[in-house]
Amino acid sequence: MIWLIIVLFSLIALLYGLLISSVELEVDSRIPFVRLRWYCIGQAVIWYDNEWWLSMRIVFYKKTICFSELKSKPKKINDAATKKKPKRSMKIRRMLRKMVRVVKTFRVTEWQLAFDSGDHTRNAQLYPLNFLPTTFKHLHINFRNENYLVLKIKTRPWKIVYAYLR
Repeated sequence: MIWLIIVLFSLIALLYGLLISSVELEVDSRIPFVRLRWYCIGQAVIWYDNEWWLSMRIVFYKKTICFSELKSKPKKINDAATKKKPKRSMKIRRMLRKMVRVVKTFRVTEWQLAFDSGDHTRNAQLYPLNFLPTTFKHLHINFRNENYLVLKIKTRPWKIVYAYLR
């Protein structure tokens, strides 16, 4: 009986830890790089080094894959798949509300955007945006043909679950 209590307590503690831990998405286009990190669980990183690479680390499992080595098999066409299935009537408005609530759970912790349109007149018109209080040190309108995006977004899984179920 004591073992059952210990196992249940361990499962509840594990679930609590998964829901409380932070999830972070990091994008940097200066060096083509995307990282999705779930603290205490693992991370997935996609980067470009003459080829696109994917590296995954989940708890004790680690693997690195080159996308050029992946081969796709030709798909077989099923007669049953070509037949049209009747569409279900979904409440689009309800799903949109849920999606908006889920997106609101994400917090942008860092962002930088450098932009050069290639037209000096348009860049000169947009240049005052560099000095707005909300975009100061985040938006860089430039004349040097420099375009990049750096973005970090964080959330917690319990917030996503709560927003979806609400």
